[in-house]
Amino acid sequence: MFSFKYSALPAVAALVSTVAAAEWGTNYEEALRRAGERGCVVMADFTGSDWCGFCMNLHSQVLHRPEFLSWATRHFELLEVDVPHRADFPAELMAQNRALCEKYRVTGFPTVLVLDAQGRPLGGLFGFEGDMAEVQRILGMGVRAGELLRHAESAQGEAKLLAMVEAWKLIPEELKELNPALRDEIAALDTQDISGLRAAAEAERRLQECKAAADAAPTDAAALVIVDAALAQAVPQNRRQLLELKYRLLIHGVETPEEVYAAAEVAYAMIDADLRITAEEKESRKRQLRGVFANPWTSIRRSRIIYRTRPKR
Repeated sequence: MFSFKYSALPAVAALVSTVAAAEWGTNYEEALRRAGERGCVVMADFTGSDWCGFCMNLHSQVLHRPEFLSWATRHFELLEVDVPHRADFPAELMAQNRALCEKYRVTGFPTVLVLDAQGRPLGGLFGFEGDMAEVQRILGMGVRAGELLRHAESAQGEAKLLAMVEAWKLIPEELKELNPALRDEIAALDTQDISGLRAAAEAERRLQECKAAADAAPTDAAALVIVDAALAQAVPQNRRQLLELKYRLLIHGVETPEEVYAAAEVAYAMIDADLRITAEEKESRKRQLRGVFANPWTSIRRSRIIYRTRPKR
């Protein structure tokens, strides 16, 4: 009995020491600098410490637990990005933190981002998660992405490209659009387009050209001709957006139930073309839409309200 207690003391002491050493910094630039020196990444905790209940739960159940900090301090520089309500919070720090929320498009708390030493977002936890192992798994993908990109810095040729592509795959979809320079660098190296980024860039270019041409069309009917021509040659990456554009053109001008039903078919096709959701989610959304379109006259009334401010072309 006594030997067990005493043998546990070193482990307990180590955890207490870890908590004491695990200081959450508040200076963004300093956190990036220290991460660069250590060759690690930053864990940026976007929180509302005195008003966000889910943030408080995340802190007490995961982020501030000794077991978690023992793991986190080995892999991260810790940065707290707090946006509290209290009046005595330093104005300069509040300005920095609000600017960081805007920079990384953080609109909901809690959000925990993994940033590399350049400030690029490589991973993230979006919302509350009370399972410590799951939080470590999610943030660990950002750690791995950072390791791959650091390896790519000293690699050459195919090894460099493969490391960057593997890192890109680990970055959550929500954060990829915040990494345009990394995307473009990979695309420039990837002459065989094994990453698919060149194809994605071309799909985006075609989509924007179609939108611009449709906006410039003299009538909605002429815009529909342009969109249909683009759909005939659409690649999977932009088919959903083109169908959405067609749906909006159709639904804004409906005057008969038959026109509503035609718009509804485009809406269902738009769901089928969504590459981001599962088959089960697609069926769920279709069921919801069937309820919306069950009474076509409701859609017609909505359309007429919309056209009070946006006249039909």
